[in-house]
Amino acid sequence: MYIKDEINENTFGGRLRKSRLDKNLDIKDLASICNVTNSIISAYEVGRYYPSISILKLLSEYFDINYLCRDGYTHLVWNYDNFINSLKLWIKNNNFTMDKSAKLLGVTHGSLRFWFNGSIMSYATYNKIKNNLIYYRIKY
Repeated sequence: MYIKDEINENTFGGRLRKSRLDKNLDIKDLASICNVTNSIISAYEVGRYYPSISILKLLSEYFDINYLCRDGYTHLVWNYDNFINSLKLWIKNNNFTMDKSAKLLGVTHGSLRFWFNGSIMSYATYNKIKNNLIYYRIKY
């Protein structure tokens, strides 16, 4: 049993666990709300997995999504449209080709095309290019 005051709120999983406990929900309740297994909710809470945008939308109906997704990968997923639009604007304003943009960001041209068509980058890729996004002042 976890004491709410001892939960690490520096991670999405910790914030999810705290929010769940604040609403007096157990893992089974939250799994039912999200239409996933108990083990998936547990994996979110320990940081082994991160939820998709569809799961985040379900969570936003019960919890403060700005608190849950205030940083890290879930922040990117929740704000993905803004991220992609900022990236496209950066490319357009600098008259970059897709190849030049990809090279500057440290990704492949295919990855950019993949993201622009609606796919969300992996957590590893997000961490890889995060510093380049800051360097080029791409707000997302």
